[in-house]
Amino acid sequence: MSRRPLHKGVASRLSRHPKGHAGLWFDKFCDTWSVVGDKWTLSASGGGANLKLDWIRTVANGNPVGSDKEIGEYVVRLLRLVRARGGQFAVFEAESRFVTGLGRSHPVENGFAWHPTLGTPYLPGSSVKGLVRSWAAADADPRLTQEAVDRVFGAGGAAGPVQGVGAVCFLDAVPLGPVRLDADVMTPHYAGWGPENPPGDWCSPKPIPFLTAAANTRMLVGVVPRSNVHEGDLESVFKWLESALEWSGAGAKTAVGYGRFRRDEKATRDYRDRMEGEDRKRREERERQEAMKSPEDRWRLKLKGMTETQLLEEVRLHLEKHPIEDPQERRAFAEAVRATGYLDYWRRGQAKTRTNVGRKKLKQRARLVQTALTGLAP
Repeated sequence: MSRRPLHKGVASRLSRHPKGHAGLWFDKFCDTWSVVGDKWTLSASGGGANLKLDWIRTVANGNPVGSDKEIGEYVVRLLRLVRARGGQFAVFEAESRFVTGLGRSHPVENGFAWHPTLGTPYLPGSSVKGLVRSWAAADADPRLTQEAVDRVFGAGGAAGPVQGVGAVCFLDAVPLGPVRLDADVMTPHYAGWGPENPPGDWCSPKPIPFLTAAANTRMLVGVVPRSNVHEGDLESVFKWLESALEWSGAGAKTAVGYGRFRRDEKATRDYRDRMEGEDRKRREERERQEAMKSPEDRWRLKLKGMTETQLLEEVRLHLEKHPIEDPQERRAFAEAVRATGYLDYWRRGQAKTRTNVGRKKLKQRARLVQTALTGLAP
C-alpha cells in the first residue's frame, strides 16, 4: 500500500497545485511512502516499481515550474541592482541538463536547490563565486598569485571578516522564465557487495533517481563591485565566469557533462537595450521634474507640441480673457510663447501656418505677449 505518513483526512486532500511553489511540494510532501512491517520506506516494492523516481516525476511532469510574471519582475529588479552598482551581467543558456543542490537532504536521497520565492531551480551566488574562484586559481591565463585571488574573492579563514571580503560580489543566478524539469537516473555502483562478493557485470545495479533542470534553460548571471575593486577586476572576473561556465560547468555532476553553459549574446544585448531604455526614460523624467521647478520651463513643457492655432488660443485665455495675475508667472508664459518663434509673424499680422485668426487679432495677440514681456499690467 502506498500513502503519505500523514493522517488520512489530511493526506487525501493534498495535491500539487500546478501554479504552486514546486520546491515546497518537492521538499515537504513526498507522498510515495510504503509501509513495510511497522516502518515507512521508499524502497522499491516487490513489483519492481521505483517509488523515488515516481515521486520525482510528480514534479518533472512536463509542466514548467515558476510564474512567468514573478520571474520577469525579479529579473528586472536584479538588472536594476547590477546597473545601479556599476556591475556586469549576461544571459547564459544551458547546453545540457544541470543539477543544483544535489547534496541536500531529501527522502529520495538527492535534493534540489529551489529559489525560496520563485519556486524555480537557481544557482546560489556562493556557488557561482566558488566556481569562478576555482577557475581563477587553477586555470586563469595568465596565472594569478594567491594574493591576487584572495584580493578579488576574499581570503576567508583567519583573515577575519574585513580582510576576508573580496572585491566583487556574486549574485544568485536565476532563470529568465519558467523552467522545465527532467527526471534522471544514475547507477554509480552495485548494491550489497563486499570483499567476498565483489561488484561485477553479473550483479544488479542500484538505480538512483534525481531531479534536473532541462537543457536550454537560460539563466541571468550578475556580478557587482565592492568599494575596494581595482580597475579591470570586474572585467577579469566576468571573463573567468564565462570560461568556467563553458568549460567546467556549474552545479553537480559536471565531470560527466552536466551544467555546461554558453553565453547567449542576443538575449544579453536585448536585456541591455531594455535597461538602457529604462535609464533613458528615468533621465527624461528627472529632466522634466527639474524643468517643472522653473515657471518658464513649466510653460514651455505645456506649450510644447501645440499648433499655432492652439497657441493663439492660449494667449487669448491667459493674457486677455483670464489674465495671469502673478507678474513673474505672466512674464514666464510670454517668454515661453516667444520661444516658439511665432511672435515675429504675429507682429506683422501674419500667421506662420494656416489659422482662422485674422490679421488684426494676430497683431493684438502679439501686443498682449509684448506687454507681458515688459512686465506691464494687462
